[in-house]
Amino acid sequence: MRSGLCAQLGFKAETTVGTAVTVDRFLPVTSFTPTLAKSEVVSEGIRGCATTPMTDDSVVVGRAATAQLTTDVRSKSFGPLLQQILGAVSGPTVVTAPVYRQIHTPGDLTGKSLTFQVGLPESYSSTINPFTYRGAKVTNATFACARGGLLTLSADLDMWDEDTATALAVDTYPTGWEIWSWAGFTATIGGTATTATGRTTIAGGTAIKGLRGISLAFALGLATDRVFAGANGIKAEQIENAMRSYTGELDVEFADRAQLHTLFSAHTTTALQFTWTGKTDLGTGQFPVLRITYPQTKLLTGSPGLSGPDIIAAGTTFRAYGDPAGTHPAVQIEYESTDSTL
Repeated sequence: MRSGLCAQLGFKAETTVGTAVTVDRFLPVTSFTPTLAKSEVVSEGIRGCATTPMTDDSVVVGRAATAQLTTDVRSKSFGPLLQQILGAVSGPTVVTAPVYRQIHTPGDLTGKSLTFQVGLPESYSSTINPFTYRGAKVTNATFACARGGLLTLSADLDMWDEDTATALAVDTYPTGWEIWSWAGFTATIGGTATTATGRTTIAGGTAIKGLRGISLAFALGLATDRVFAGANGIKAEQIENAMRSYTGELDVEFADRAQLHTLFSAHTTTALQFTWTGKTDLGTGQFPVLRITYPQTKLLTGSPGLSGPDIIAAGTTFRAYGDPAGTHPAVQIEYESTDSTL
């Protein structure tokens, strides 16, 4: 085949930021759209009656790349991506064999990066061309799930450079993994947060009524323009230079004023937790789980409005905050799967 049907996407965590490694994890990706940016400088020195610059007046003084990644979230192989989004991870540790739990929390992003390689088929031949990108870091990420749909991850990537000389890696995919979806999705608000041995749990939360979909955004403030003398126009490691923002949107009916609007109006701090549970019994009465927990949030919008005879909507947004006491993380992602390594 000579279309996107034969494309592939692989990635791997780098040992040294910006030093490419051979990718060995592969995703059935929905889209991966990289862009190579060349910084060109053109001399406009006068040459007699020349009215345009000549070809030898152009020089490239820098290179960098970006990409947008969209994929369905699956129950295996996602640990390195989650680490890039938050920074710190504990585990995997055994829950009950063969299930392992990774706990991802906000931590230092320094020294963490990925190599990506995408294989793109030519339409006039059977050649699949490899494009390899080093020094990749996530700048923004969004988990989204709407009724009747799959859980998806969209991420913006900032990368050092593009290479077309690295050989195409042989793609292999895990067996027995699941795609999390609306069918196994639950969401709660309120309750009491407890953080012990590095894990945050919520007791006493209540199901969010009338919930039709969610979007959870992770914005990481990274300096992506750190280009210095002696580097041939290639950037240095992207480091944090702004506060992180953990926000979300809830698509909800106006089902219970006290549950959302009252908290919004009073600017009350509350916990939110979103859980996706798989359908495949892993052999011990346990199932793959992805759980995103916000111990302390404030609702930023949430006013219902009448726009006709249909059910009234009360779209609500929130932001997660750090704990002044230092007990709870601003956000936690639990990943329970059969992955025994990150």
